[in-house]
Amino acid sequence: MTELPEETLTQLRPMEARLRAAVSRGAAEEAIEIAGEIQQLFSDRRHHRLLKAKLWAFEAALDANRLAYAETGFIGVRKLANRGTRIHLEATSLLAVCLLRQKKNTEAKRAIREVIQNLDDIASDRSRHKFQKRFIERIEQECILAELIGTDTSPLDAAEMHRHAVRLVQYNSDNEILRLIGNAVPSSSIKLLQDVRHYSIKLLPLPDRKLLPSPGDTEKPLSVGKRTAAVLKRIAWKSLCDPDSEVYKLWSKKVPAVFNGGYFAGALATTMAAWRIGIPIIGTGVAAIAMKSSAEVFCEFAKPEGMMIDRSERDEE
Repeated sequence: MTELPEETLTQLRPMEARLRAAVSRGAAEEAIEIAGEIQQLFSDRRHHRLLKAKLWAFEAALDANRLAYAETGFIGVRKLANRGTRIHLEATSLLAVCLLRQKKNTEAKRAIREVIQNLDDIASDRSRHKFQKRFIERIEQECILAELIGTDTSPLDAAEMHRHAVRLVQYNSDNEILRLIGNAVPSSSIKLLQDVRHYSIKLLPLPDRKLLPSPGDTEKPLSVGKRTAAVLKRIAWKSLCDPDSEVYKLWSKKVPAVFNGGYFAGALATTMAAWRIGIPIIGTGVAAIAMKSSAEVFCEFAKPEGMMIDRSERDEE
């Protein structure tokens, strides 16, 4: 591993902090620009700190649904990173997500299988299990999202979604709402989830498989509803939780208008239309869950979690 001179590190560290902050805000363009600035510090295009910065930027592009750009980036990092390294494994895992999102299921399954077969590239048991958990949860969410995309057959009625969300808030528990969401998910999502599990996840060592929910539990409406709500929160997080957005400003101050004016349903209807998701109850359910929560709690728990394990999260390896 090439040691960087202190002068380079002095410039690099604040740039990496800016990059991570941009990614956490969902500011994909800013993240890509900062990664470009970081590249100027390196003559070695294979240095792990540069490849890591690029992966953060490409993951931000993936979350912004810039799929062709993200896919090209992940493939590029895989070519530059040595096999058997964490960077190569992380790039492969993100490529798998990107391929699923594009319904390139055969290619995605091969990438998923490669990740699972090479999890031992992460030496620390703690970091490996953390990465494995994130990866499998994300893949399961993406299986659902992939089959939700393209279900749009008619414009969503935000006013009707709001009226229904208010009724859910008044008469239904969170678990009842999640079951409603789960029951609305197309059977094709469940089939893809089963297919990916059968092809790939069974390759995990038995002790690791025991840490996962059983397939029967995973496919129950409540479990499917939780995963579906999580993925919709992920793609709608910026619309609901951007501090500069009108909905967040009103919500964080508990202004009554945000709860009775259809702001949540409107934001979710807009997001779902952009992603061509045409199943109203899914957006309605997430709107109801948001209305039951404070802005701080919802936005903290709904904040998209990156695939990669940051240095600050790692134990000593």
